[in-house]
Amino acid sequence: MSLTIGCDPELILRKNGKFVPASDYYKKNSSFGLDGCNSVAELRPGYSESPIDLTAKIKIILEYGHDKHPELEMYAGHYQNSYPIGGHLHLSCKPVPKLIDSLDTVLYSLSNVIDDKEQRAARENTGYGKRLAYRSKEHGMEYRTPGSWCLSPSVTLVTLTLAKLSALAVVEDDLNLKEIKGTLDSGSFLRKLKTFLKTIPTDCVEGLNELDILLRKKLDWNQNILPNWGIAS
Repeated sequence: MSLTIGCDPELILRKNGKFVPASDYYKKNSSFGLDGCNSVAELRPGYSESPIDLTAKIKIILEYGHDKHPELEMYAGHYQNSYPIGGHLHLSCKPVPKLIDSLDTVLYSLSNVIDDKEQRAARENTGYGKRLAYRSKEHGMEYRTPGSWCLSPSVTLVTLTLAKLSALAVVEDDLNLKEIKGTLDSGSFLRKLKTFLKTIPTDCVEGLNELDILLRKKLDWNQNILPNWGIAS
């Protein structure tokens, strides 16, 4: 089947280490624009069937934002400068319960392994980022639980890849990843994930390889993301 994925990850901006509102620098209706809150920046890379292609589009938008205001630093995560920030994921399929469970099982497992738990708890305490959070959309659905995962190309590619694979596991292969995970801890489940999947498109292979590397790393979610993307700050 043809499954497209999209996203609108948010970022917090700082200048010389101090928070600045995104609305002071960027326009609302832009690929590097604003979310509903003028203080928070939002990236709008559109849609693609390929996680690799969508990751590349995000880099182009980050480069554009940096070129316009090279004095700014950009931060991802769940909670920065007292603002909750998210990494909503869009999928071109209907939000049936098994699909929501699948996305939540896989992506919250990833969060358990790589995210800053204090940031995640702070965001959840604001009412955002609760598990199983989604909205129906004309194009399909928006999964709203993840924080902003734009820390690096690796984290971005892994997140988008897992979102696509979680959806395909349900809509193509009728798998119940929540049941498959069972009592496995998050790290063990993610390491074994590829052995459970029946469908792994070629554009998801690189993301699964990056997942293996990512699971062995300790990530710092309180850093300017631009150097991670190869963008000079």
